[in-house]
Amino acid sequence: MDVPELFFADAEGVRIAWCQFGTGPDVLAVPPLVSNMEIVWEHELYRRFLEYLARYVRVTAFDKRGIGLSDKFYELPTLEQRTTDILAVMDAAGLERPALLGQSEGGLMAQLFTAMHPERVAQLVMVNSHPGASGFVAAYQERDGSLDALYERRARLDGLVETWGREPQRFVDWFIPSQSGNASFVRWMGRFQRQSATGADLRRQFDSLRALDAADHLADIGAPTLVINVTGDGLVPALAGRHLAERIPGARFLEVPGDDHFAEMTPHWQDIADAWIEFVTGARPGRQGQRRVLTVVFTDIVDSTAHTAVAGDSTWRHVLDRHDQVAWETVDRHQGTIVKTTGDGLLARFDAPSEAISFATEFRRALTAMDLEMRCGMHTGEVELRANGDITGTAVNLAARIEHAADDGDIFVSSTFREMMIGGDLHFLDRGQHAFKGFDQTWHLFALVD
Repeated sequence: MDVPELFFADAEGVRIAWCQFGTGPDVLAVPPLVSNMEIVWEHELYRRFLEYLARYVRVTAFDKRGIGLSDKFYELPTLEQRTTDILAVMDAAGLERPALLGQSEGGLMAQLFTAMHPERVAQLVMVNSHPGASGFVAAYQERDGSLDALYERRARLDGLVETWGREPQRFVDWFIPSQSGNASFVRWMGRFQRQSATGADLRRQFDSLRALDAADHLADIGAPTLVINVTGDGLVPALAGRHLAERIPGARFLEVPGDDHFAEMTPHWQDIADAWIEFVTGARPGRQGQRRVLTVVFTDIVDSTAHTAVAGDSTWRHVLDRHDQVAWETVDRHQGTIVKTTGDGLLARFDAPSEAISFATEFRRALTAMDLEMRCGMHTGEVELRANGDITGTAVNLAARIEHAADDGDIFVSSTFREMMIGGDLHFLDRGQHAFKGFDQTWHLFALVD
């Protein structure tokens, strides 16, 4: 799916960045602490989640004031002022009565807006959210019998301000622990942080949010409401969500296993998405995979360990950041999809083999300009396209084996791929028969002549 076009709404003189994607019933997503409407499309984990939603609902998303591509603020806005962001985007997008999806702090805005504008909200969904300051106090007292953990939480948030954009591992370990060992994701999170807010922006957000509370308005919410919380969320205890649901008339509460505050990343992200999609649309998404003929591409940087030793960890991280950004831009330009990054390489899929080979040659040239050398392997065959965005099957395994067999700097392809390209102007060198573990037959491989 193409990255959606960006628009700006006027919220009483404050420009609010918003976009829209997907088809189906309308859902207006009210964002969590940080967001950036453009950058989220650059990582495969976020993109798979957004593209999954787009199959079932039409999502209108925005960056709230002070964050991402929306205008900054210097005087702390009240919760009522923040809800004007929602109204401005609704009106600009032509939304009469969408469902509201409030994530984390965005749930506060969604709660108050639903109470104030009941005629504009069809359903209310909140994920890993809470009713504000009073609800947090109540939740921590109920769970721990004291507020020590709440004070510790506030101190850790203050620590994030000091390291924002420089030490993304700290943020990932707390907010998205399932990805703590994913080096590529951690690097990208540093870029996401820098593009979403400065440390000063983040400080103003914290100062503003600590004074916000919607508890007095919960009983006034009349829209059908679903509250979802992840059991092990280290930022917002599930008790805060239960406290919230108990005070909204008729609200349903759902607790899902996991430890991630950013629910899009949790291993059970589909359970969360399917629950609120069913709540909004009346139908639960199917989980069956699809089988399709695709071209599968694996790449890997040659001697990345040696590069790290020479350049140093910090410099090498910047190089890998650039590698990931160029990879995303190049794959997107050739109508492909990054399935996953592998630290110093990637797995991508393409509908057309011609686009796959064009990507590989362009990407190789870009890396050469960065004084990097890559290996690449590709094969065209039938794969299973999973609902979570992953791909599996013999064709995927074979493409991985071909990449490992490729010489440094070369693009190796299977005989199947080469036969599909006969008649074009590409030239290949014969690299002989190769036996691969897990395959009964040998495979004839060829190297692209650039």
